[in-house]
This record gives sequence, structure tokens and C-alpha cells, in this order.
Amino acid sequence: MKDIRAQRIMSLSHLSSIGVSPPQFIDNAAFGGFDAVGLRVAQTPHDRGFQLPAGSALLRETKLALSDNGMRVLDVEVVKLHPGSSRSDWLPVLEAGAELDASFLLVTVLDDDYPRATDNFADLAELSGEYGLRTCLEPMVFSSVRDMTAAAKFVVDARNSDAGLLVDALHFSRAGSQWSELDVIAPELLPYCQICDAPTAEPAADHNAAITEARTDRLAPGKGALPLVELLQRLPATAAVSVEAPSARSVTDPRGWTADLGRAARQVLEQVAHSPSPAS
Repeated sequence: MKDIRAQRIMSLSHLSSIGVSPPQFIDNAAFGGFDAVGLRVAQTPHDRGFQLPAGSALLRETKLALSDNGMRVLDVEVVKLHPGSSRSDWLPVLEAGAELDASFLLVTVLDDDYPRATDNFADLAELSGEYGLRTCLEPMVFSSVRDMTAAAKFVVDARNSDAGLLVDALHFSRAGSQWSELDVIAPELLPYCQICDAPTAEPAADHNAAITEARTDRLAPGKGALPLVELLQRLPATAAVSVEAPSARSVTDPRGWTADLGRAARQVLEQVAHSPSPAS
């Protein structure tokens, strides 16, 4: 049988069980057969996620859990670029990412002032590079950068050659995106992706409903209508796969849910390996 994991890193996004502390989350991910994790780093005590300042007990415990389980950190998230964004807002996430030897920093844009947003993104991408992180922009239908076409233009306009894009299967469908939008993006801009599933692949009719679905009501990969196999076939074979699937079970049974997500994701990757390539 073809060794899928030799080609693609399979990671678990922290949103899949956001209430679980990083050390336990890492242990659960290892139990579920994942190679890596994405960690949600809170910038302040009021943000979702966990603060991981240098020298803290939680950071030490997180690094120990990574070592004990033979895991790595794929990405840290999330920096939200809003009208008042500044370097002081970003530093807690960047510093934690560097301490954890993460590969990517996930960014969303919540600023409709395009010149200011692209300037801030360029500044952030340059700074994150100094911390060993590659900045990746995630488009979402309820953000200022709605789809992959807009995201690709945004990164180009920000004039940072190191920045990349993150395609999320749910957001891709909810934005009404077409394969042609993805196919024209340079492969080197697509180092990893996020997958989950949903009952329908239709575009979002209501932004508030789309927000609720994205944050709390996703299905395990392969259990719904999203075209995950074709999506993964259109991405570089080396693109890492991050499973992001928050649900009611991620709250009530995070370890069991994580194990189910691991099994489901591996089944999808097996289908990718044994399916014919899609027509462009």
C-alpha cells in the first residue's frame, strides 16, 4: 500500500477541540494518529486560545508533550489584521511560534481599508520571517478577503515573496469558489490546507450562519458533501493537511472525536492516492 504519510504531513488544528489545553491536545492528536498539530495562541487573556509566553509553565509542558509524543507544530494561529493592528498585537503569537518551532503563521484580514491591510500584512510577513515562520493568509467569506482569487491578489499586492495562502475546504465552498480559481495559483503559494466536511457544498447564503458553522458545526472529513478528494488532488502533493473540524463532540468527547477525525482523514487521503487526477 502506498505510504500517504510519507508524502503529506497530517496535522490537527486546535479549533477541532479548542477547549483542550495544548499539552493534552497534543497527546490526543498523537493518539489519533496525527503527525503534527496547529496551536491556537491567545494574544491576550480575552482571546480564544492559550497564552504561551516564554518561560511559562504551560509553554514548558507543551514542548514536553511534543517531545514525548514525537510531534511537531505545523502552524500557530491566529493573527487577525484589523484597523488597529500593530506589531505589539502580533508578537505573542510570533514568539510562541518561534519557541515551538512552528512552520507557519495563520492570518485573517478584518480590515476593509485595502492599502492599510496590505501594508500591515507585508509588515507582519516580514516580521514573522524573522521568527522563522511563513505567513499564510486564509480567505473566509465573512472576512475582508473572501475567496482564493482575492487572497492571491492580496498577497501579490502586499509585495512579500515569502507569504503563502491557506485554502480551507469549507471556506472554499462557502465562498462559491471554482476550481479554475485554485488552478491558476502558483503551487509554491499553497504549502498546506485545512479540511473538514459539511452537509452541503453550496455557497453561504447568510454570513452569520457561515460563522457559526465554521466555528462549531463541522463534520469529519469524508462524512459530507465537500469535494475533498478533488481539492487535495489539485494541491501540491507535498502540501500538509490540517484537519479543522469543531463540533459538539469536540466539546463533550475531544479525545474520541480526535481519534475519529484521524481515521476519517486517513481514509480521505487513501482515496486521493487511488483516484484518477481531476480534469483541469
